[in-house]
Amino acid sequence: MSTMPTTPASAPPVTSDTRARVKRIVTNRPAIAVLFLFLLVGYFSLRLPDTYLTAENLKSVLTQQSTLLALAMGVTFVLVIGEFDLSFASTLGLAGACSVLLMSSDGVSPLVAGVAAIAVGGAVGVVNGVAVAWGRAPAFIATLAAGSAAVGIEQLLTDNETIADKIPNSYLDFTLKEYVGLPLSTWLTLLIVVVAVVVMSYTTFGRRLRATGLNPTAVTLAGISVSWVRLAAFVALGLIAGLAGVMVTSQGGSYFPNSGAGLLLPPYSAVFLGAAVVGRGRFSPGATVFGVAFIALLERGLTMLDQKAAVIQLIEGVVLLAAVVLARQERKQ
Repeated sequence: MSTMPTTPASAPPVTSDTRARVKRIVTNRPAIAVLFLFLLVGYFSLRLPDTYLTAENLKSVLTQQSTLLALAMGVTFVLVIGEFDLSFASTLGLAGACSVLLMSSDGVSPLVAGVAAIAVGGAVGVVNGVAVAWGRAPAFIATLAAGSAAVGIEQLLTDNETIADKIPNSYLDFTLKEYVGLPLSTWLTLLIVVVAVVVMSYTTFGRRLRATGLNPTAVTLAGISVSWVRLAAFVALGLIAGLAGVMVTSQGGSYFPNSGAGLLLPPYSAVFLGAAVVGRGRFSPGATVFGVAFIALLERGLTMLDQKAAVIQLIEGVVLLAAVVLARQERKQ
């Protein structure tokens, strides 16, 4: 008795609905971002089950990374208009030095000293904005020069020495004393995030910022001053850098030379990473929040695993390079 050969059942054809469903999943950037964070947190939670994914640790991450988050918001404004700023880390150091010197040498109140530091940051932002917008100087060169000048002024004022005398406790309370569970500096940083989201997404000025970055010629033809828009973006970053100077010196309880030296690349890493993963190559405050969260959680996990600082810097550099490449590819598409 012969038997007919059996053929394996063929797989059901892939329908257009299936393809569309897969495409929606792949192109759903917020979902991919959540998956990235889930995998990152999951890995460190398995390695550090008792200490990593705790409310106290996450609160500590938010508090200690407030400076990074604030600076990244300012950098987002400048990148949206298609420019770069290499001076804000030096501006941070100068502003912090001015704030501490006013209290230590002149007996100025912490509030006045803090406002003066923010004003110093804004002044550097004005210099950058005028040089780029009206002086037609390349942003790389103009901001690099401004940063170098800021470092020079800082060293002249401080003699390149640490200053920790006569700093009032109320100044330290800005980053140490908690109000409703978080320090005032952290609440102010969260306010900056909210303002950035509202301005960028729901205001005419936000639309002008984006238009300036995409097509400045069209903005000019529409009767809008591109120069003033560019100036505003640089001033925004300068003001935030001044505030960051207050945060760094308050958290450290003193001024120390080159206090902003390690804060130039991390904000760019966060902004470009967020743009690549969430923003389809476009910069936005929401995407920047994701970038900061990813880098902060990654850095905290590596630190808790006792990785060397050099390893952490290496990984952050690789993340920045990959993020820049991905963001550029997305913008081309």
